[in-house]
Amino acid sequence: MVTGVILYFLQSAICMAFFYALYWLFLKRDTFFRINRVFLMLTLAASLLIPSLKIPFQLESNPVTSDYAMLDAVVLTSQQYLSANMLEEVVVTADNHINWYQYIGFVYLIGLLLLTLRFLKNLIQLFIWTRTNKRIRENGVQLVVMKDDYPPFSFLNAIFVSNQDYKKPGFASILAHERVHVDQLHTFDLLVLEVLTVVFWINPFVWMYKSSIQEVHEYLADDKVVNGSVNPNEYKMHIVNQFAGGDLFRLANNFGQSTLKKRISMLGKIKTPKIALVKLLLLLPIVLVLLSAFAFTIEEEKKNSQNFSFKEFIPDGLKQFYSFSDRQYSTYDDELHFIQGSATSGISALKHKEEVSPNQIYRIADEMPEYPGGINVLKKYITNEMRYPKKAEKNKTEGKVFVSFVVGKSGEVKNVYVNKGVSPELDKEALRVVKGLPKWTPGKHKGNLVNVAYTLPVDFKLKDFAIEQPILIRKPVLARIKNASDYHTDNLAKLENCNQEYTVVEKMPEFPGGNGSLRKWVARNLRYPILAAEQGYEGKVYVKFNVNKDGSVSDAKIIKGANVELNEEALRVINSMPYWIPGEQQGIKVKVSYTIPIRFALNK
Repeated sequence: MVTGVILYFLQSAICMAFFYALYWLFLKRDTFFRINRVFLMLTLAASLLIPSLKIPFQLESNPVTSDYAMLDAVVLTSQQYLSANMLEEVVVTADNHINWYQYIGFVYLIGLLLLTLRFLKNLIQLFIWTRTNKRIRENGVQLVVMKDDYPPFSFLNAIFVSNQDYKKPGFASILAHERVHVDQLHTFDLLVLEVLTVVFWINPFVWMYKSSIQEVHEYLADDKVVNGSVNPNEYKMHIVNQFAGGDLFRLANNFGQSTLKKRISMLGKIKTPKIALVKLLLLLPIVLVLLSAFAFTIEEEKKNSQNFSFKEFIPDGLKQFYSFSDRQYSTYDDELHFIQGSATSGISALKHKEEVSPNQIYRIADEMPEYPGGINVLKKYITNEMRYPKKAEKNKTEGKVFVSFVVGKSGEVKNVYVNKGVSPELDKEALRVVKGLPKWTPGKHKGNLVNVAYTLPVDFKLKDFAIEQPILIRKPVLARIKNASDYHTDNLAKLENCNQEYTVVEKMPEFPGGNGSLRKWVARNLRYPILAAEQGYEGKVYVKFNVNKDGSVSDAKIIKGANVELNEEALRVINSMPYWIPGEQQGIKVKVSYTIPIRFALNK
């Protein structure tokens, strides 16, 4: 809330700055006093209104008919989320300590209190003067003759003059001047400005507006008087004499207002030609700029850019299968390798739109479905059940078959289909085995059973499958891998070159002091963003990063975010991590990717 108020004050000040600059540069020296009064009051109101407006503005967009639009649900952060090591969650709560903006708030409240007391004191003083001094009724105006030596001023329908001024020969011109203030309701302008200077006292442009309004009021009164029966030269002398009087009363229009030189200059100035009013057209672009900056809220239709490249989300090992087929699927580096009766496997999540409503399918759930006995049992089951089709073997047909399926709310495997096939024989065999999978333990999201979609890549190869030794995962690593990332613990790594990005290696990178020290370091260095806390934003941010061969941390990016400020803070901290002990594969230091979930939670 506090930051929202600060933002409103800042935006209103910017609006006032633009409008007042227009007045000061083009209108201040003109003799269009009535127009200047209206301009100042209206632009002041606009400055307060524009930052509070929320005008929906929707950009026109042509519907995207290409296959890119259909792939929007496929290319998601879950792909990268599942393909990196999952570290333990770090929870960050909003601190209760006093922030810099709260100090500003304290200073503002002190100023607000003092100015409010001054305003109330002036109102009480007016009431006392009205009750304790001589009052005379003249032509619908109440004349208050004061014992105190104050220059003449008016407030509402009352004109206050000292006893000395009341007896002066030139009192008629003074009375005529103050009567203009009463007749044109100048007091209402001043009351509005006085309230605004109390509330927005920290904004210098409010004080400039107040000074200019008082100045314009005096110009209006002077112009009205000299165009009447009063001699202009005598009137100027009265102004000069009155200026040498006592203190001014700040809550009213004073005859001796301290703009002496300007008032006398305006009295002798030639009237500004009406063609000069064309300058008011400059107001239109300023209003449009301010509205577009602070008021318009763009609600652009969700769409996919035809220039957007999805290849950056596809792992290098699977880019050869990247296509825009009508059926939507997503694949990852984890796959089932089947070589004449021998298989190693991995599974990755997918969202698709076949047969089951999209809003019933999850890519990531709080509790992912689990195969009875775990991933190793699933691998054994597929290895035992899969048979290389004789016709495919005879025709020397090989390749990867991508099979998509959904684990239903009751754990059954359904909606099985081939996303990308090789041949009818291989496709049929892959479908047969996947359809025969026994029931899983269903997934849950927010306590409810949900459907979760998967893709299973099956690699049929006729020749012996050459791959390095399976990577042995230490138990401490297994213990800190969560949910869907469990399916990645049995991945196989191919040492193609030393610059390859790994998910799992023989010797995993280690933060100085271990995983517990990592969590403490992240929690200690994170700061809950003030704006996010004030606006009630919280949530979980998943950050993927690489631990390089030299132990440095790089390539941090958000793969599943929350609020913009929360995302930026998470990236800032991850990018500032100290050096790790690098990971090794077959004795060679390699780059390894990690994912860390950071949960921002407000104290409630």
